[in-house]
Amino acid sequence: MRLLVSALTLFILASCGNYSFSGKSIPPNVKNAQLIIFEDNSGRYDLSLPEILNENVIRQIESYNYFDIENSADADSKIYGTVVSYSESVSSQTRDEDIDQMVISISVEINFYNNVSQEYIVKQHRVSDSEYFMASGGDEERRSAFDILIERISEKIVMALSSNW
Repeated sequence: MRLLVSALTLFILASCGNYSFSGKSIPPNVKNAQLIIFEDNSGRYDLSLPEILNENVIRQIESYNYFDIENSADADSKIYGTVVSYSESVSSQTRDEDIDQMVISISVEINFYNNVSQEYIVKQHRVSDSEYFMASGGDEERRSAFDILIERISEKIVMALSSNW
């Protein structure tokens, strides 16, 4: 019985030996990318969202070190996308109908195009997330929730660029 368990364990480990859990699918010829500023179709009153998102995506790409950001049309690839939606809404209320908790939600659609092979690496991939905050915290709490959400959305965007499964 011990021999059977050992053989089965060895078989399972050997069969998974060539599988990578990283999901990394960036083609080897992509050494740099042009990050085009995100379009904003959210209707948000503050026009700085695309710039804030771009800055955070650049920071995330640099931290993962997948490729270099090169703001040139001659780059091996280009990344572009659209902020599809942005909302701030009431999440919960007290018994007296006072606002207790709010939620910020952002949805972004991204594209990653290989200029060399002229093929999409990632096409129209939607990334969405939300962050809750206490309404009693005012603008400071809202800003903190916004910053956390932008950081998380940016990381999800970069993860989507490197894995298309």
